[in-house]
Amino acid sequence: MEAEEGGSSILEEFSSPSTFPHLILMVVISGFLYMVMNLDFYGLGDKGSLFFLSLAICYSISAIMYQTKLGRAVLGVQDDGEGIFKLIYWKKSARPLIFMVLSGIIVSFAFSIQLAEHNSKIRYFMGSLFLLMSLGQGISIVYGGIKVSNNRHLDYSRSRTSRLAAISRSSVVILAFFPLIWWYQLSTEVETGGSPYLSYEWLVQYCFLIVIGAMVYFLDRITVNSRNRDSVDGKNIDRFMMIMIASSCWHLFSTWRRSPWVQDPSSISILVEESILMGITIFLVVWSISNRGKDKGWRVFQGQSAIFWGVAFGYAYGGSVASLSSLGGSSLDLASITAVGHLITGITIILLLPRTLGLVGNVIRTEKMDSQDLPITNYNDFGENSKLATNGEGNSTELSIDPDQEDLVELLD
Repeated sequence: MEAEEGGSSILEEFSSPSTFPHLILMVVISGFLYMVMNLDFYGLGDKGSLFFLSLAICYSISAIMYQTKLGRAVLGVQDDGEGIFKLIYWKKSARPLIFMVLSGIIVSFAFSIQLAEHNSKIRYFMGSLFLLMSLGQGISIVYGGIKVSNNRHLDYSRSRTSRLAAISRSSVVILAFFPLIWWYQLSTEVETGGSPYLSYEWLVQYCFLIVIGAMVYFLDRITVNSRNRDSVDGKNIDRFMMIMIASSCWHLFSTWRRSPWVQDPSSISILVEESILMGITIFLVVWSISNRGKDKGWRVFQGQSAIFWGVAFGYAYGGSVASLSSLGGSSLDLASITAVGHLITGITIILLLPRTLGLVGNVIRTEKMDSQDLPITNYNDFGENSKLATNGEGNSTELSIDPDQEDLVELLD
């Protein structure tokens, strides 16, 4: 139940009319700046990177400000229960959006004046952030998987650690990715007029399937000891492992599909796919930040403030991709950049998986002791009629003392 409530609250925050316009603004500005930076109108490549960075900083500050009444009044949008499809709602949205854009412009000018001739270095800095963002995406996926798995109801069960189970998991992954590879490769063969199933490209695709199948089998075998533990929900651990393996294989497949010597996907399809993945990544970042803030009691990372942190991450991520693309020119297009990012994310998940299985599925033993026998010494030194005893459940005692020994008992007390 807690997991469901936590998930629904995050969805409510994302769909909240108060912060929804900021998400729309991020999509519009990121797309526009990406186009401008690649065309490099009047040297706007450096200025675009600077504006991306400035917006990321402004939204990070806004996440802190939103905890105050003034911050909510300036940055939030009240729909008064009329919904987001009313014109009045978007008129109200203009004020906080203009405020954020103007804040970004002011910060950009401040950076530009301060950096002077070093403005071009901002583009290299933003480009280097892409590597860290890809690494952080892998960490976020693993952390989110751990939280979701541990929020489920856990029962004692054994993990499936046999070789047959490993072969089954490997086969499932191969069968899941085969239709995707078949579809993409077949569409490429139709466009180029090649012979389906009998070309060198098809052989390469089959090799990729064999490689990811072998990788799944290898990961399964090296994590046997981590999954075969006492007091754990083995089925939950197996489920977490398969989800992480599937995520890693998807990123590796995305890298493979973008390889120029394998396929040549269109820029439009790549842009659509990356937009969807960016949205999923921002959702995971917000969800992770919100849960982390809840665990630590940090209000600045909870509620709608987490949305502003997510938007700041979105600007930083979009700016890093746009900066790399503008730096590489024709030799480093969107497909090549995102291929590197997917490769880093996939490898990160693979490296973290064996080390994080110990954090998943641990069942806390909460046995209640209804009765407990306590070792109590029987004292017979007070006479024949004196005794100290317990009943069978250890909950009550009976003490009978010979009257002649009353003074001695008082002395002992």
